[in-house]
Amino acid sequence: MRKIQGAVTEEIATTLDDGDAAAGPAYRVESYRELVEQVARLAYLNKDHLLFFRGQDLDYRNKAGASTFYPTIYRGSYLRVFDVERRYARLEAASEVLREVFSDLSLEGSEDLCRREVIRWSVLQHYGVCDTPLLDLTHSLRVACSFALLENGGEAGYIYAFGLPYLKGRISVDSEHDLVNVRLLSIAPPGALRPYFQEGYLVGTTDIRTEYASKTELDLKNRLVAKFEIPNRRSFWGKDFSAIPWSALYPPDDRVAKLCEAIRAALPR
Repeated sequence: MRKIQGAVTEEIATTLDDGDAAAGPAYRVESYRELVEQVARLAYLNKDHLLFFRGQDLDYRNKAGASTFYPTIYRGSYLRVFDVERRYARLEAASEVLREVFSDLSLEGSEDLCRREVIRWSVLQHYGVCDTPLLDLTHSLRVACSFALLENGGEAGYIYAFGLPYLKGRISVDSEHDLVNVRLLSIAPPGALRPYFQEGYLVGTTDIRTEYASKTELDLKNRLVAKFEIPNRRSFWGKDFSAIPWSALYPPDDRVAKLCEAIRAALPR
């Protein structure tokens, strides 16, 4: 994917390492309101990009010390072509099972899912069935913060803002930037509740499997505009806001979640 240089506020610029948001430390904010105000300024400064977010309990870094965001299928410090091919074979097997299940049960939304591989991959990634070349993001800052802090045993969480091309549809492919962005919350089957509550998007590179010149071109850090550190305490939300509870982010009556659990259990390791 094409690397961008996002515009940042003067405060955030002090944390950058030679203009690189991934290499420098996260910018600390103390409240959700402060975070929203910082993101509002970022959105204004980066008019050519649409901001998406990801929340994590840890700031995962590579050997060079930079934050890194590889899709699960490409994770690993020493990754052989054989390993990637084997992961793709497992993904294709899971994708075929998912297609058959939806077709046999005649579930609502099965026509789109059966016809489009990237939708099946998106569902498999979002429900954690197997490794995929897609990475989960959200358009909701509140969702990202909730993920960063829920079940977080540490003192802080991390929020990442990525600059992506503007959407051209439910499945948006940008060949100039080598990116595909799947708006899962408008294309997932209605029985898949989780993407709708999480305002889920899936992002990845286009037309690349093992034919990359360097694995770093698959790292979403190339689109990172800014990263924030938020305190893991109730005062972060203030009196006007609150985290989205686990039971809402992962609704228990999600039919697709149950189907995906069965597929994951049946897949060979």
